[in-house]
Amino acid sequence: MNKSIYITIFIFITVILNAQKPIVVKGNIFDSETGEPISEVHIYIKNGTTGTTSDSKGAFSITLNSLNDTLLFTHVRYNDYMQAFHSSDFQAKILLEPRINMLPDAIVKPVINISKGMLLDVIDYYFFGDSIIYSGFCYRYNKHNNPWIIMISPKGDTVFTYCVGKEGRFYEDCFKNLHYLTDDTAYQMILSNDSVYLDFPTDIDEFLNIMEACKFTTGTKALLSQYSNRNQMLIYYYTDLISYETEVFKIITDEIKMNMLAGQNLFFAMGCPPNEHDLRFEEMMYNPVFAPIVKTKDTIAIINYTDSKIEWYDTLFNYLGEETIYFQNSKFCQNEIIVDKVSGRVFAVYLRNGKTSVKEIFIHSGSTGDEISIPDFFWIENIKVHDNQLFFLYRKQQSGDFRALYRMILE
Repeated sequence: MNKSIYITIFIFITVILNAQKPIVVKGNIFDSETGEPISEVHIYIKNGTTGTTSDSKGAFSITLNSLNDTLLFTHVRYNDYMQAFHSSDFQAKILLEPRINMLPDAIVKPVINISKGMLLDVIDYYFFGDSIIYSGFCYRYNKHNNPWIIMISPKGDTVFTYCVGKEGRFYEDCFKNLHYLTDDTAYQMILSNDSVYLDFPTDIDEFLNIMEACKFTTGTKALLSQYSNRNQMLIYYYTDLISYETEVFKIITDEIKMNMLAGQNLFFAMGCPPNEHDLRFEEMMYNPVFAPIVKTKDTIAIINYTDSKIEWYDTLFNYLGEETIYFQNSKFCQNEIIVDKVSGRVFAVYLRNGKTSVKEIFIHSGSTGDEISIPDFFWIENIKVHDNQLFFLYRKQQSGDFRALYRMILE
């Protein structure tokens, strides 16, 4: 069934005070799914000879012959759209629906179950060089002899097995140390080529309060983050690891929600303390600012969903430039960024009706590559990219199968 065209047009109408004033329509054209601007859209006055095309940012301007003229928007990759205009000096936002039969073919590679035959219900996994470390439950043993940590070589051979006895997940801190986190304790994992040891047990809350704030190190500095104002302000700052001097690097705020909070706080200050309903409403309305910071070999980038831009810095935190981004405007785009620590590639994650796909973000321009879908798998978990390979956990729905680790090669 063909998709319906979903078009949202916001028109600001100025009353015609001078009958001789040109009837001008200005606006921007965007992809209805990705939110990215569409260039080279042809805009014509229906049954007329006047026309124009949109520029690289999707912007256009056209003068009508008279009121009630109808504009026709056409593009080889999108469904045609027509709109009549009944007043002058419009500012229009046009969303075009991609042609289903003209969409680029998804880059699909075979998806391989690489933990098949392990008899292990996989909880988490981690890359140690070219080997993979799993944690999971083995059906051969009772609950008192589970879960296990297992290392598998690139050829699929078992390097070691270790009964850890507590369910947990792997965590790499900003100093590249690997930890195993349980509900109440954080352990540092000491790995060798054929064994593993858990050492230096620390209270889990104490550990996370310190380590989760640290994003990465560069030179003698550590980059840290902190939220404030009910998660509507994100502060990045760096600390010198030698002198321990700290300096604010970047502050990102959601100005609209900050103003909403200011009004709400004023209301509560008048004697109306928040109730349970108010607190639940806040949880829905005030999602944390999403502006992740990533470090590649020679660049630090802030992918700022809140302000629709990507900012670049060198590894000494010197500003290099910024560019507007649009991919996050898609209703399918998730607040999740994946970094391939081997290749340095960065990916945004999309979710459509339970099916996950990724799109590469080119850090030095803010543009994106083709969307790569994961076929035939719904509601996957724990997606990662390592050395140009996409990994994820999946358990067949409504079955007793183990949760397995799958791999798909990326272009």
